[in-house]
Amino acid sequence: MTSHFLPLDLLRQEFPATGSAIYMDVANQGLISRTTRMSMEQHLDNRLNGLNDEERMMQLVERTRSRFAKFIAADKDEVAITKNASEGINIIGNAIDWSPGDNVVLCRQLEHANNILPWLQIRDKHRIELRIVEADAGAIPYDAFVKAIDSRTRIVTVSTATMVPGFKTEMEPIAETCKRAGAFLLADASQSVGILDTDVTRLGVDGLVASSYKGLMGLYGLGFLYCRREWADRLRPAYLARFSVDLGDAPESAPIFDSVKLRAGAPRFEIGHYNFAGVIAVYASIGQLMEIGTLAIEQSVTSVARRLASGLLDLGLPVCGGAPGNHTGSIVALGDPELAGSHESDNRIHSLHEHLSENQVIVSVRRGMLRFSLHLYNTTDEVDRVVALAKNWLA
Repeated sequence: MTSHFLPLDLLRQEFPATGSAIYMDVANQGLISRTTRMSMEQHLDNRLNGLNDEERMMQLVERTRSRFAKFIAADKDEVAITKNASEGINIIGNAIDWSPGDNVVLCRQLEHANNILPWLQIRDKHRIELRIVEADAGAIPYDAFVKAIDSRTRIVTVSTATMVPGFKTEMEPIAETCKRAGAFLLADASQSVGILDTDVTRLGVDGLVASSYKGLMGLYGLGFLYCRREWADRLRPAYLARFSVDLGDAPESAPIFDSVKLRAGAPRFEIGHYNFAGVIAVYASIGQLMEIGTLAIEQSVTSVARRLASGLLDLGLPVCGGAPGNHTGSIVALGDPELAGSHESDNRIHSLHEHLSENQVIVSVRRGMLRFSLHLYNTTDEVDRVVALAKNWLA
């Protein structure tokens, strides 16, 4: 993709919140731009006035599918439009033909609950094994994943960047082992897509899920599922609806008789009608991200994150992972993963969180750690301001 970063002063005008606060909470919810907000006005006006623009919206659904596919270097028929990342995980998990004794490999300590709960349900329903890989000082250890995979492994599921402490995962060795074992590698990219350059072929994943309201700068209720075509055509959806099947040129309202033909590729996993407002928003926001260039965005964001981590470390604060390095993406977390949730850890973390909040710095506390999560509109000046506020808190 192109890499021509817009001047930050012009870029930040697209995000009015940056004028009144330091927003470092993208891992919770990203900001939407003025352009994205304006993109929805015509559709909302039509709804307000009783005008049906469904045909135009269905065309936009397909353009959005194509745009996201290009964004992650996939093919159009490898992308399904979902409600969120959680739905995408459940879709894949319930499309596998499980046998007792099969296994799923994951790092339970570092995954979001929604990448744990589906596997617990599948374990109990199909009598499969969950192989739990232990975290290594807050990081996902790729070597332990590799050792856990065997001929009975059906799914390996892992975040490309964890929700907290936010380290990037080294995906390639896991992908190579999955390929040899015939296992499906499912990536939760909720904390990376839109911020870190994402190429599904380079990552080596068979499936990838993301919601649109974080790094993609869209709305709640809209997400994407990438499923590699070779896998998608082998998987059987757990649920069917009108847009899951191929009726040729027949209209949506056409009657269904005794047999159906599944749509080719990932669109077979789509259930029910689409969130048109969410589609409009993410079409606009991905367009902005593509115009700027994801390589440029990643370079800017990781540079700012490294400056933040170094500045907080210089104050003697407990930055997870220590000095910035290859593990550093868009998230910097304070706290000890081993102490997360303890009374001693919570008191200091919550005190600093309160101090920053009082000074218009928007961040989150997750699992006992203070999480700073960045995007393209964050600046080195903001980092220096945050470090100065932390220094004052320590005084």
